[in-house]
Amino acid sequence: MLLILGGSAIVLVSAAQDRTFFPGEPTQGKVWIQNRGSNEAVPVMIENGASGMPLRVQLMGNPAVQISSGNVLIRASRQNWEYRDVSVPSGQDPIAMLNTAGNDGWETTGVTFSDQRGTVIVLKRPR
Repeated sequence: MLLILGGSAIVLVSAAQDRTFFPGEPTQGKVWIQNRGSNEAVPVMIENGASGMPLRVQLMGNPAVQISSGNVLIRASRQNWEYRDVSVPSGQDPIAMLNTAGNDGWETTGVTFSDQRGTVIVLKRPR
């Protein structure tokens, strides 16, 4: 009986180490990287190494990065929409009708209702 309780206490302690007090707090980083060859290299940071010892570093790529001093101007605007409806008679498959409208830039709004023609699906697209 003592072994069962002791084993469950160890499990509870190890599970509690991964918990945080507040949502969004980072947990302790535990990552295992297993490289099987030089083509699987992963960038790393060396800590607690012998100081003063030179390290050979090979750069794999040199991207052309330029910092611009210019500002980017934006303007917030409201999106205007154009609406239309598609009537699907009872018993008819709506997929072909919706695919045709979708090819022209229309998308469903999620609004449907029934009338004498069948099911009416409301579509929208940007103006």
